[in-house]
Amino acid sequence: MYAFTILGFKRDDMSEDEYHNYISTVHSAHLKALLAQNDIVSYTMQHNTSQTRDDLINKVYQGQMPAEKVFDCDAIIQVVFKTVEDYLRVREDPHFQTVVNPDHVNFAHPTKTRFVMGWHEVHVADGKVVS
Repeated sequence: MYAFTILGFKRDDMSEDEYHNYISTVHSAHLKALLAQNDIVSYTMQHNTSQTRDDLINKVYQGQMPAEKVFDCDAIIQVVFKTVEDYLRVREDPHFQTVVNPDHVNFAHPTKTRFVMGWHEVHVADGKVVS
């Protein structure tokens, strides 16, 4: 399996709440059915707010995590797929090209957002060790 991971940053003119609400409700609604129709394994979002970056990191690491080690992206979005061809079908679909992709201008920071792709391993799922 493979994963396409987006280290997302909100547009400067959006609040954290506006950004997280938009990607969770509006943008994901444009994309979910298309992903499912093309055999995508999973589509997940991790929301990183100023509260999680400050309060939760400090709680978990008891104040021992240096601030410079905490990445400041607003969200991490991950699409997991079995074959690259599955993901290419999504990107080549007319709905992706005319609705999903153009929607990024409504929320994504045009220069700060970053992307990575690589193979995906699952070691624990549903509370069980995966071998």
